[in-house]
Amino acid sequence: MKHAAAMVKWDVFRPSQGTGGAAVYDYGSNQKRLLQRKGGGPLRYHLAYKLVDCKQIKPENSTFSGVWDYVVRAGDWAKSRHFRYNDAIDTLQLLEFTSGTPMRENANIGLRLLSIPELSRDDIVRLERLQHKIENGRAVFISYTRSDSKFASVLEDQLSARDISSSRDVGFLHPGQDWKEALQQEAMGCDCFVVLVSQKSAESKWVKNEVRWALAEYEAHGLVKAIVPVVLPSGGWEKFPELQRFERWQYPPDEARKESFDKLANGIVSLSASLK
Repeated sequence: MKHAAAMVKWDVFRPSQGTGGAAVYDYGSNQKRLLQRKGGGPLRYHLAYKLVDCKQIKPENSTFSGVWDYVVRAGDWAKSRHFRYNDAIDTLQLLEFTSGTPMRENANIGLRLLSIPELSRDDIVRLERLQHKIENGRAVFISYTRSDSKFASVLEDQLSARDISSSRDVGFLHPGQDWKEALQQEAMGCDCFVVLVSQKSAESKWVKNEVRWALAEYEAHGLVKAIVPVVLPSGGWEKFPELQRFERWQYPPDEARKESFDKLANGIVSLSASLK
């Protein structure tokens, strides 16, 4: 099944309707748009469509006849999607296509895209992770072990009260779901990865897996922009050597809760914004 990612200027998007009012996902390009420059720097591309089972069609057979020189159409309407305006430059730079060379290693993204290269399997995973983030609006993922559930619940509520959306397994896992894949998608598709550090979480294989996934995305300059270890009263910080480079946050006693959570929320917002 073929996939296509279309990075376009927002002002060239024009929705259209197919037979019977069904959405038609055609993307047209004259290619030269990919080489445009803005303010002396490269044009920043934005994810507009996810096209599934797509193929090139003749412009005269498209919904944009007479407008574009090149047109692709998605064959699977149910799985194809039009997204809101979203900056996708970080994800775009990680794409390797079937050549195996990451986009970030090219001085001119536009020239690389002129050939309309084919996405690799890893590229599709990266783009679907971005799709997940866009559609679910995840700012924070909370990684924890079951014995620390009460701390995770309080943290989720406190962040929500400060207008920061967060997720944890009890909120997004559903019966029959591939829970490992879902956890990986969440851990690698958030702005900020928060891990609850305790003696028990240090022994948890799945907390360690989630930390590993988040670190991989962070180090690849992907979607995860910040990692915040939250050390619980039981301790265990020394058992997470892979996180020692990140400033930890000590879970507060009741009397200092409001001010401490204010500081944590402000830190998450500033970290995520400054590293984008």
